[in-house]
Amino acid sequence: MRLFSTPLAVLATLAGCATAFNVNCNSNYASYYGQNSARNQKTLGSYCADATEDVIVLAFMNGFPNIILNFANACETTFEGSSLLHCPNIAADIKLCQSKGKAVVLSMGGAAGSYGFSSDSQASQFADTMWNMFFKGTAAQRPFDDAVLDGIDLDIEGGSASGYTAFISQLRTHYASDPSRQYYIAAAPQCPFPDSYLGSTLNSAWIDMVYVQFYNNYCGLNAYPTWFNFADWDNWAKTQSLNKNVKIYIGAPGGPSAASSGYTDGSTLSTIFNAVRSKYTSLGGIMTWDVSQARSSGLAGSIRAMLDAGGSCSNNGGGTTSSTSTTASSSTTVSSSNPASTSNTVSTPAYSTASSPSTTTVVSTSSSSSAQPSSSSTPASCPVSGATCSGSQQGCNGQSFALCNQGKWYTSSCTPGTYCYMSGGVATCDWSNGRPTNTCAISGTSSFSKRADLTRSPLITAANLRPKPVSAIANIPTRVEFVAGDIVDNKYTTVVKIQANKSAFTGNWLISFKLPAGQTADSTSRGSLGVNGNTITISSDRNAESLQNMAAYFKITGTFNGQYALPDTASAVFIST
Repeated sequence: MRLFSTPLAVLATLAGCATAFNVNCNSNYASYYGQNSARNQKTLGSYCADATEDVIVLAFMNGFPNIILNFANACETTFEGSSLLHCPNIAADIKLCQSKGKAVVLSMGGAAGSYGFSSDSQASQFADTMWNMFFKGTAAQRPFDDAVLDGIDLDIEGGSASGYTAFISQLRTHYASDPSRQYYIAAAPQCPFPDSYLGSTLNSAWIDMVYVQFYNNYCGLNAYPTWFNFADWDNWAKTQSLNKNVKIYIGAPGGPSAASSGYTDGSTLSTIFNAVRSKYTSLGGIMTWDVSQARSSGLAGSIRAMLDAGGSCSNNGGGTTSSTSTTASSSTTVSSSNPASTSNTVSTPAYSTASSPSTTTVVSTSSSSSAQPSSSSTPASCPVSGATCSGSQQGCNGQSFALCNQGKWYTSSCTPGTYCYMSGGVATCDWSNGRPTNTCAISGTSSFSKRADLTRSPLITAANLRPKPVSAIANIPTRVEFVAGDIVDNKYTTVVKIQANKSAFTGNWLISFKLPAGQTADSTSRGSLGVNGNTITISSDRNAESLQNMAAYFKITGTFNGQYALPDTASAVFIST
């Protein structure tokens, strides 16, 4: 990702000179910087003093096209008479990092913010703005002064999905105007494939690196090997990506508190990484959220060691140079088609959030037609392993999913806490989020049947069926969302997501809301917990919080009777002083 004082394809030859980042290697380490996740974030330059990371991703530009930057305690000064951050210290450190052979890119988006494009025209114009403010162009106000970035990263987790292909195309036009450097485009989708926000962009724009977030979802590192889906992304890289040399990174939480789920220790991560490296040529390395977490936990050192053990580099070109075709319209050697004969059919999840397991899509291994049989050919009953089925049918039987393979049902259990549901003829494993957990269904039938040995689940309000962010009663514009986490027996984890809409909130805050009937709350992973009947209040620990925050994510745990349900978002009250 990025830009150096000499072309990146040339290895440094002078003694003491750092080797430049090489996008074609499978031993690269990228880490995000700027959000102070571990609450002990150091200067950018201090992390660049050694050879641990290869790529630093500055987080975030969480507002665009009306630019908003947020780097927590790393930069809190603005241009005179403006709200735009002016970060001379980061600017100096960018140059230091690049002198050490590291790439520095700016991440656009994030979990909280106000961003997105209304049209391709607006997106293209904003690419011009980006070039002028952060690359080789000129602008009256440049947040990093004369420092020149090595590229951008798209971490799109909200807003409209339109315009990003046009944005990349126009930005690459600017990239090509500077043959002295290599610039890059990276993307950071969540692991459910295809990504809800970036799926179409990944298929239609030239991307150099993809930092897949293998955490906070059913397909995370903690689900290895059952649901861990690097294979889906490798298949995309080889069959759908315009850039057939695109590199896929294993995105990992840098520490136990860096994500709601998905953290693995160095030994476990090394086992997963080595298995992926031995099998998939699209692997580019490892990404962590974030550098403060990874350095504090010691995981960063473990990652560097595993990356350096047996890494290799290909001879394929990457990035953008003046002689490289960079857009779909000008490329004559890359096809954007996805031959049906070489890939399985994967359905699009109904939704995907950053803090909860999204729908697990079961991929059929049958080589037969994907057309579903008519309702008259299949009885409305539970699929049983070994029983007769037809075609490429799929089905559900409570907590098990079923696939028809050569005329016989093959059944397998969903991961603990999830249940099987049919979606458009496809069997999926998902958190119940209040839905019945005892349904039987087979694709091609017109109705669902319940198992007679199980009693009917109680009904809950529609608002609790799926997570949906709502504006909270608050003294600043804020969204609150509740997302189902681990549900085992009668114990639950609910993820609470607080996101500022425009202005940051202080480190002194509290949120209160009502629990569904039959639920108790025992603990919170952030702040302190107060309970008054079915109303709970979480108050921040001011000593552990940043002075300014755009988001706060944490977990509450407890028990429930009957069926698990999400708290009613309409009851949420948020106050920041």
